[in-house]
Amino acid sequence: MAFALGDLEQAAAAFESALHLDPANWSLYLDLADVRAAQGDFAAAVTLAERGLEHEPHEVSLRAARAACRTRLSGSSDDLQTRIGLAPQLTNASYRDVLIGYACEGPGLPPGLVARARRLNNP
Repeated sequence: MAFALGDLEQAAAAFESALHLDPANWSLYLDLADVRAAQGDFAAAVTLAERGLEHEPHEVSLRAARAACRTRLSGSSDDLQTRIGLAPQLTNASYRDVLIGYACEGPGLPPGLVARARRLNNP
C-alpha cells in the first residue's frame, strides 16, 4: 500500500460516497477500513470493519481486518490469536502480510506471539 496522503484522502472520499449509494455493500466498508488503517486511524478501521460485518458476518477479510486493527489499538493477545487463526483463509498473501504487520505493532504483545504471527508472512 504505497499511497501518497492525498491519494488516501481521495480514496476515502470515493469510498464514503459509494457507501452513501450502497450502504449494505460490505466490501466498501472493508476498502474504507483499509484506507483508514493505512492512514493510521485504527479506531476508525475497526468501526468500519464492524459495520461491514453487520452485512456479511462471516466474511474472512472483514474479520481479519477487524482483529488486526483491534490488536494494533489494544495489544490484545486474543485479537492477535484470532488474526493468526484467520491467516490461512486469506487468499491474498500481500493483504495477509499487511494485516499481520499492523497487528504485530500492537502495544505490549508477547514477543513469542508476535514472532509466530510474523512467520505467517514467510510460510
